Amino acid sequence: MNILLLSTYPTILPRHGGQIRVQHIAHYLRLQGHKVRIVSLCEPTHSQYEINDIKISKNDLAKSPYSSFAYDYATSLLCTQEPYFSRLKSRIIDFNPQVIFIEQSWLYPLYQALYTSLEVNKRPILVYSSHNIEYEAKQELLECLDKADETLISAIRHQEEQLCLNADYVIACTQSDADKLQKMGAKDVSICPNGVDRHLTDLDSMKTLKQKLNGFQFALFVGSAHIPNALGFWNMLSGNLAFLKPNQKIIVAGSVSYILEQYMPKEADMALLINKEKLIILGEVSEILLQCLLKQASAILLPITNGGGSNLKTAEAIVANRHVIATNTAIRGFEFAKQLSNFSVVKTQEEFIKAIQQAFTQKIKTISKDEQKQRDTLYWGITLKPLGELVGRIAVKLGEFALPPVDKMSDSADTQDKK
Repeated sequence: MNILLLSTYPTILPRHGGQIRVQHIAHYLRLQGHKVRIVSLCEPTHSQYEINDIKISKNDLAKSPYSSFAYDYATSLLCTQEPYFSRLKSRIIDFNPQVIFIEQSWLYPLYQALYTSLEVNKRPILVYSSHNIEYEAKQELLECLDKADETLISAIRHQEEQLCLNADYVIACTQSDADKLQKMGAKDVSICPNGVDRHLTDLDSMKTLKQKLNGFQFALFVGSAHIPNALGFWNMLSGNLAFLKPNQKIIVAGSVSYILEQYMPKEADMALLINKEKLIILGEVSEILLQCLLKQASAILLPITNGGGSNLKTAEAIVANRHVIATNTAIRGFEFAKQLSNFSVVKTQEEFIKAIQQAFTQKIKTISKDEQKQRDTLYWGITLKPLGELVGRIAVKLGEFALPPVDKMSDSADTQDKK
């Protein structure tokens, strides 16, 4: 089948959770023998793009009142306006999709503009590939930023509800999201949790990192430049990192590094010198270095305090087999983690800090074979199996030959159109 994925970001160099999820969905579908194209309408701030990624001009984005805190909704408004509509249309019609996945709800107006005038049996099958409950996530973000906007939230909710009502199939990340999507009108919901890649450890890189640390212990915080990541860090670790001993530090990796200081609480100014001494800010790092950090961290920190869907970094932490300190919000979709060895789920800032201090002094417990099997269920080839079953049903509906679901996936997710 020809399967089109519509998104609001490129996937050639995936950094944040949405990009990674879309890349792996496309890769999984290609492994099943389908021809897949990803078409995106995206911000002009990404480092690399492919031929089917259409950049919004800075001027057009700046004209939107939502560009600074809801660029995704700004994209939703622009996708049916020129010149973007014609550019998107040409890339879609040329591909002649039999199935269209709308990754998150933002480009649903584009589907409506292209296909709602056609008879139902002449439209491509519509799949809403949800990553979270969009209106809830946006509402929480605006509350954190003191930018309450009921009109905006109402518009996002209406769009999401209409998509649920009109989609032939819906994919959710968690059972909780699936329940909410069904209440919004979704008829046929499959749950595909977020997952992780399999990575080999580079022993030379591990040795080099150990030498550079020079005896320091560290807790690791990895995140994208998603504002709640920075807010959660300060909410759970306080504005003063003086609780760390002289040989203990916190390493921050990922694009959250670039916004951490911007969202630092005012009281942290008094502890600025202490915090700078205790924090090692790495920015975006290579996959090899990230794996080395995960393998050598005394603890992996998941200080997530709001948001929907499920968090890719939680899956990454679970398979790393290190001490993990997480909030209840961080384990949504991975509730079984509460029962895992070396895994602490806490509610308050005080409990979070205490768990970090304990992780620096406690040995990592040996993991049983049964527990290891449970952790191994988080690899993408397993989490996306329901996607294979869903697409098989769609193929039967369209009269195509349905391939059996793929049991294993290769470690790399190629983003090029399959020729």
